[in-house]
Amino acid sequence: MTGDEGDFIQRLGCTNIGIREGMYIVELDLDERHMSIADRAHGGVLFSLLDTALGRSIIHHLPEGRGCATVEMKVNYFRPIQRGRIQARASMKELTRSLAYAEGEIRNEENKVLARASGTFFLTDTIRQQDRERV
Repeated sequence: MTGDEGDFIQRLGCTNIGIREGMYIVELDLDERHMSIADRAHGGVLFSLLDTALGRSIIHHLPEGRGCATVEMKVNYFRPIQRGRIQARASMKELTRSLAYAEGEIRNEENKVLARASGTFFLTDTIRQQDRERV
């Protein structure tokens, strides 16, 4: 994990559990900073949790020092959540020379699925990428 990602995860309040039973796991104890104006976990918080879990599931399969960047992600939200601990679980499904595809979900403490995601990630030579000139 890069320093920037670690800082982001810490600011969000997440805990990286790591790989268990082939899935990368990230947990979050919800509090008021995670809530939307409707007093439920903001979709962006859930998206960030899933993005982290999917990306880490891919990095786990890459050689030391390589990384990935999100190309696209699709999230389906199934039920609102207002309190408690939630857990994102993700696994890499496909890996090519330049892209990887992963799937994951978030569950609550009752093991109910709150959201599911799939994403495509561009594989990078290093974890941290330099800015480059755009054409």
